[in-house]
Amino acid sequence: LGGGLPAGRLTELVSEVAGSGGQTVFAELLMTTRAARQRVALIDGANGFAPESVPKDALRHLVWAQAASLQGTLAAADILVRDGNYAAIVLDLRGLPERELRRSPGTLWHRLHRAAERRPAAVLVQSAFATVPAVLWRLALKEPRGLKTRRLTRAAILGSLTVEMERGPARVEAEASA
Repeated sequence: LGGGLPAGRLTELVSEVAGSGGQTVFAELLMTTRAARQRVALIDGANGFAPESVPKDALRHLVWAQAASLQGTLAAADILVRDGNYAAIVLDLRGLPERELRRSPGTLWHRLHRAAERRPAAVLVQSAFATVPAVLWRLALKEPRGLKTRRLTRAAILGSLTVEMERGPARVEAEASA
């Protein structure tokens, strides 16, 4: 993405396989925003965040909210996006029931997308499969990280992640009309 998450946009990070690097990417986001003295909000839809896997100093500017459902996660995200005090807002949907995610109306995502456009926050949606309709950028982590990565530095792990970038339908349509 050329050095970061785009502000005012939704980006989806798909971690199809457990251990494919989603937690590592989030930890790097926390450390980067901490170094820049920016705040990050995490809405944890299924209580999957492991704060012990992140250096304590990186947690200083994190607001961590837990939600019991997709509706609660999206409601919290809507409030935090409109607040305007966060550089990034992360919705972690991994672990939520697939049926609930697939049944979510596209209007909920459209409303969150419109709210994000009016604010400077980048919105990152972490999911186990492509969930967000018409997202401009979808990053897919498909390769599981094995035990061998436990001995590597965080930078080495990040450098070894296999990321596939996909452009969403809205981006493709915009380019076709240009």
